[in-house]
Amino acid sequence: MQVIDNFNRFCVLLDCSRNAVPTVDFLKTYIDDIAKMGYNALQLYTEDTYEIDGEPFFGYLRGRFTKNELKDINAYAKKRGVEIIPCIQTLAHLNAPLRWSAYRDILDCRFTLLCEENKTYDLIDKMFKTMRECFDTKYINIGMDESPFVGLGNYLRKHGYKSQHDVILNHLNKVCDIAKKYDFKPIMWSDMWFSIASKNEQHRSSEPFNFTDELLSKIPENISLCYWDYYSPNPPVTENMFNEHKRFNREIWFAGSVWSSRGYAPFNLFAMKSHNSTINACKKHGIKNVIITAWGDDGAENSRLATYSGLYHAICVAKGITDPEEMDKGFYKLFGISLNNHAKLDLPNMIEEQFDLYSFDKARAMNPSKYMLYQDPFMGIFDYTYNKDSEKYYDVHAKTLAKFADNEKFGYVFDTLSKLCSVLSIKYGLGVKTRSAYKNGDKKELKSLIKSYNMLHKKLDDLYTAFKYQWHKENKSVGWEVSDQRLGGLIKRVESCKNTLNDYLKGKIDKIEDLEQEFLPDNKSNTFGKAILSTHYVNIISANVVSYPELI
Repeated sequence: MQVIDNFNRFCVLLDCSRNAVPTVDFLKTYIDDIAKMGYNALQLYTEDTYEIDGEPFFGYLRGRFTKNELKDINAYAKKRGVEIIPCIQTLAHLNAPLRWSAYRDILDCRFTLLCEENKTYDLIDKMFKTMRECFDTKYINIGMDESPFVGLGNYLRKHGYKSQHDVILNHLNKVCDIAKKYDFKPIMWSDMWFSIASKNEQHRSSEPFNFTDELLSKIPENISLCYWDYYSPNPPVTENMFNEHKRFNREIWFAGSVWSSRGYAPFNLFAMKSHNSTINACKKHGIKNVIITAWGDDGAENSRLATYSGLYHAICVAKGITDPEEMDKGFYKLFGISLNNHAKLDLPNMIEEQFDLYSFDKARAMNPSKYMLYQDPFMGIFDYTYNKDSEKYYDVHAKTLAKFADNEKFGYVFDTLSKLCSVLSIKYGLGVKTRSAYKNGDKKELKSLIKSYNMLHKKLDDLYTAFKYQWHKENKSVGWEVSDQRLGGLIKRVESCKNTLNDYLKGKIDKIEDLEQEFLPDNKSNTFGKAILSTHYVNIISANVVSYPELI
């Protein structure tokens, strides 16, 4: 395994749990690609998407990896100098399996396992047994992140209230004992230690955290702590967080991100902005193991190939390469397209500041290409972000991206995002225009907008076809049904709105109740007319209830 300058492991984390489980063939190509870039490790993030003997409901209907598939991936990567490190969950983020009655007696609340329950540790033991059968690395990422409800559901009923630090600490010791049994050195995300200890429940801060010497002394000796920070570069925060982690006197890992989890389009430029700060901070603090995460939150709509320019940039920063032209040429040598052109996959979200590889310090995280796609045509709760000056960019972006649709490796990704921009060239302002014409009694304009609804329907069909091809090029089929229903539901809703407008114009109905609604200025961040960041489909499509989270 090659070592990259200051780092022992420079690792990609690939999300395989948000409906999109990659095919083995795709994973092998992906391993080849990251090895060419210079990565020497790959973490496969699997919440329940792997086979466990005797646990038929673990990964049930989720396209899980079989053990033979994992063994095949491990052997293939090993020959190419890439260490496969399993990344599982042993506390929270297990909402998929915990929905089944088979696991109801190990549910604390929501997506969290019940601590201090023997059946919980029987299952975790089986997780480790499977991972050891499939992989030969010494490391395993055990998760334990983002579990704010631990100890507050069935645990509270059974044991009474205990400090969350104490609950997690006791659980961690049990998990680490199991890891030792299978000769693994566990890594855990460190955020819960910090969010519990902070005044505002944040896991990152420039202010000191209130850790007691007693707590620090009880952390298992064989655990490694991973500090993750995916946000805007903030040197005082990064500096403080590394210093605070050092107080634990345990091996420290760092995780950044290529921001692939906010819809169909990536944020490569924003990732580059973060890498410049955080990876150099890793060098300063002697951090030897770095992870660049590629998450797929909320449906894994982003192609895994879309983040290659962000991944390559991180390697360049690790190697001390700072000249954009040198990076541009290096990427072209590997993949037959310049870094500058590949990073144009960011364009669907760039409707304010414009694309500039050489000035990515201005980039910010915003995803209008997701929320303006999915929001309702009549009652768009994000229409307050509409900006007439931004609307024109979608037609331009569609044409720019289409120029690369015949690229041998990345063409299908450019094609999907070109068709997305083509959809948004109509849909971005359609709700605003429809409501305005209706409230002004302008039936001539409403009749004209019927053409836009018809054209939008056709463009959505084109996007559906392109995205379906992209999905099956990279992933197993199981999981596609979610996108089938999202895009299919959107297509049907556009058709329904068009038919309602026709009925109104023909006098079959005397009003459109949806368009009669008064939109309130519920916005505290002064972002009217500005693009924002909104992740979750269920919070985008309607103000009405789409789903309730299961609490207990």
